[in-house]
Amino acid sequence: MRVWKSLRASLPMVAVLAALLLVPAGLAPGGTWRWTEAWLFLGLYGGLAVVGSALLAVYRPESFEVRQQGVVAARERKQPLIDAVGSVIYAAYLASWTVFIPLDVFRLHLLPEPGLPLRIAGLAATVAGGSVAMLAVAQNRFAAPTVQDQSADGQQVVDTGLYGVVRHPLYAGNLLAFAGAALWLGSTAALVGVLGMLGFTLARMHVEESWLRANLPGYAAYAGRVRSRLIPFLI
Repeated sequence: MRVWKSLRASLPMVAVLAALLLVPAGLAPGGTWRWTEAWLFLGLYGGLAVVGSALLAVYRPESFEVRQQGVVAARERKQPLIDAVGSVIYAAYLASWTVFIPLDVFRLHLLPEPGLPLRIAGLAATVAGGSVAMLAVAQNRFAAPTVQDQSADGQQVVDTGLYGVVRHPLYAGNLLAFAGAALWLGSTAALVGVLGMLGFTLARMHVEESWLRANLPGYAAYAGRVRSRLIPFLI
C-alpha cells in the first residue's frame, strides 16, 4: 500500500518533467523526440525519484508524508506570506528553466555547449545531488516543502547525519542536481540559469532561518555549531 502511494506521488512528477523536456525538444525546429541525453536523464533521475520515494514511504513514512504537501501550506501551518509567494515564483522559474533547456540545445545555442567530460561529470552530479537530497529528507522528518509551524508534530532540531555538516543539505543536493542536469543535457546557458535558483535558495534560507531562530528552541545554538549552510567552509 505504501509503495503504491509512493508511485502515485512520484510518477506524475516524472511525467511532468518528461513533458517539459521532450515536448519542446520534439516540437522545436531542428529538435527530436529521440533525444538520447534526455531519455537517459529521465531514466536515471526519474528512477532515483521513484525508488527513493518508495524507500521513504516504506522506511521513513513520516518523511515521505511531510514531502507530499504543496508549495502553499494550510492556513493553520502559519506559513509566512513571503514564503508562499516566493515558493510559487520559484516553482514557475524551475518549470521555465526546464523548458528552456531543449529550446537552447536545439534552437537558441546561446553559449557553447559543454564537452563530453563535463557532460559526464554533470550526469554524475545529477545522481549525486538527487541522492543527497533524498538522504536529507530521510534524515529529517520535518523537511517540509514550505516554512511552516510544525510544533504540533513535535518539531525539533535535527543536527546529525548530513545536518551535522551543513544546515540545508536538501537545498545543496537539489542545486547540485540542477547544475548537473544542465551540463549533461548540453546547455551551458541553463547552467548559468542555476544562479537564479541559487539566489532564490539563499533568499528562502534567510526567511526559513529567521523563522526557525524565532520559533524553534535550540536552532540558534545549532546554527552556531554548524556554520555552513550549503557547502562546508564556503557558504
